[in-house]
Amino acid sequence: MFYKTIAAAAAGAVLLTASPALADDAGLYGTGDPTFDGVYRQSLAILSLEATDRKVPKSAITWLKKQQCDDGGYMAYRADTSAACSAPDATTFSGQDTNSTSLAAAALYAVGERNLAKKAASWLLKRQNADNGWAYYPASGAASDANSTALSFGAVNLVTGKGNAKYLRKVQLRCSAKKSQQGALAYDTTSPTANDNATGQAAWTLSGGLGIPAPRKISSKVPNAACDATGTKNTTKRALHYMNQRLFDTGGKLPYGGGFPGTDYAGATMGTIALAESGVGRKAVTKTTKYLKKSSDTWVTANGSDSPAALAMLILLADATGENPKDFGGINLMSRLAKTRQ
Repeated sequence: MFYKTIAAAAAGAVLLTASPALADDAGLYGTGDPTFDGVYRQSLAILSLEATDRKVPKSAITWLKKQQCDDGGYMAYRADTSAACSAPDATTFSGQDTNSTSLAAAALYAVGERNLAKKAASWLLKRQNADNGWAYYPASGAASDANSTALSFGAVNLVTGKGNAKYLRKVQLRCSAKKSQQGALAYDTTSPTANDNATGQAAWTLSGGLGIPAPRKISSKVPNAACDATGTKNTTKRALHYMNQRLFDTGGKLPYGGGFPGTDYAGATMGTIALAESGVGRKAVTKTTKYLKKSSDTWVTANGSDSPAALAMLILLADATGENPKDFGGINLMSRLAKTRQ
C-alpha cells in the first residue's frame, strides 16, 4: 500500500468529510473524520507542541492514552475505546498498525508517559519481520515497507535505544543505481526505484526526528558515504545527501511518486526537517522552507478544514529551521492548530 503514512494523513488524503465531535473525542485535534488518521494527527500535534515548549493540553494526552490497546499497540482510531482492538489485517487495511503505534509511542515518550511508550515499543518489536523491517498492518506474512519501517525504527530507537535499521539499508539504492539516485530508498524490496517520500521519512527518523532534537546551526555542507558503506550512520548520511540534492533541484516542490499527482508537501517537510536537525544542507533547507511558507495554506486546507497533521509538521519545520511558527508565511500555525482541538 503506497503512502498510507504520515504523508497521507498530513496531506489530508485519507480524511473524509467533517463529522461531529464525539463525547470521547474531547481533546482530539482536527474536526475531520478520524477513522483513518486520528492517532496520527494527535501524535504529531503533541510532538509539535513539545518541540516548541508549549504546554500540551491534558485532554489531548488523555485522548491519546485512551486510544491505546491493552497490548500496547494502536489502531488509527477507536470510536469505542471500551471495545477490544482489532488485530492487524493487511487485506482490509484495518486493525492495529505500526504507523499509528510508532507516532503514539513518540508522543507518549515526549510527554513523560514512558511506561505507555515502552508498551507501544514492545508491541512494535514483537511484530518486526525476519528481514528486520515492519509492515504497515503487521499481520502474518505482511511485507515490510520503508515508510513503516522508518517510523517503527524511529520509535523503537527513541524509546528503547534498540532500533534496527538494516531493512532501510537493504532498500537503499547503492552502487548499481544511477549516481543521482544513490542514497534514495525504494518503497520496498519489490520496487527498486527511488521513492522520495520514503527517503524523506527515513532521513527524518534516522536523524532522530521523533525525539524532536534541539535546533542547531545549519551548515552548507552535506556529508556523504561510500555507496557500499555499512552501518546506520552511513545509511543516514546517504539518505540526507540524496534528499539535499533532490530538494534543491525541485525547489522544495517534491512531486509524488507512484503515479500520484500533485506535490508531496509532507515528504518535502520531513526531508527538510531531517537536514535541519542534522545541521546540514543550508541551501536546500532555505529553498524548501521558502516554498513551504508560500504553499502552507494550500497544504493545510487541502481537505477543506485545517489539517492538524499538516500544521504540526510545519510547526516542527519552523522549530528546526529557526522560523517563527506564529508567522510562517503569514500564518500563525500555533493558533490554527489550537483552534482545531475538540
